Amino acid sequence: MKIHLSQYAGFCFGVERAVRIAHEHLKKDKDIYIIEDIVHNRYVSEKLKKEGIKKVKDVEDIPKKNSFLINAHGVAKAIYEKAKKRDLKIIDTTCPIVKNIHKKAVDLEKEGYRVIIIGDRDHAETQGILGNVKEGIVIERVKDLGKIKNIPSKIGCISQSTQDIENVASIIHELVKKAEEVKFIKTICKEIEKRQEEIKKLSKKTEAIIIVGSFKSANTYRLFEIAKNINPNTFFIEGVREIKKEWRKFNSLSIAGGASTPSFLLEEIKKKLNDL
Repeated sequence: MKIHLSQYAGFCFGVERAVRIAHEHLKKDKDIYIIEDIVHNRYVSEKLKKEGIKKVKDVEDIPKKNSFLINAHGVAKAIYEKAKKRDLKIIDTTCPIVKNIHKKAVDLEKEGYRVIIIGDRDHAETQGILGNVKEGIVIERVKDLGKIKNIPSKIGCISQSTQDIENVASIIHELVKKAEEVKFIKTICKEIEKRQEEIKKLSKKTEAIIIVGSFKSANTYRLFEIAKNINPNTFFIEGVREIKKEWRKFNSLSIAGGASTPSFLLEEIKKKLNDL
């Protein structure tokens, strides 16, 4: 069996930065709290929990004057305000690319546009962007446009950083038919785009594809969707235990991970597949 490991294996810049900041602060502060996992990966979250980071449901649950770590996906403006009222020490690991999306959303609203966010409605990043504007609208797919009773005449459109460009383009295509003015700012992360383009090539190059990462990870699931549409022999796993013996029937296989999938995990999976 020939095994191809994605050239983009391992953390993206934003995830690497968030995890590094968390570790740096843990060296000097053992009372750090979070309300959302720092990134969507079970292995990363469990490691940080063992090192001392405590997870709570709400900012109100964090004892006053303690440290509050904001995850890489970012949070709504109201969360910052709550934290300040409790006199919490804010450790902000929001990805700079996501921070920039927040700014663009706010700027669009100031310019008089109704902000439409193309993204996964319940994802932490989308909710964070939404929470930084007054009247945002979230659209996941083209079919969601039918649920909007009155399409605003002046639309400012951005997207979650991990969106598929084809999905974004299809929604923009429909919006320009319905609104008088549409201003679109492309906010998809370039590294995510590179991973998506590579998975398209790998899906045609090898007999099977294994996507590794958390089922909660939007960018990882997007890789799975893209690959599955091209290659029916596409599998989504979180770790080594989910490897199946019947995969040894494939002569060639590619392994790729999401932006929050640790590189050591991909190497472990590659070794296990070689052992088959």
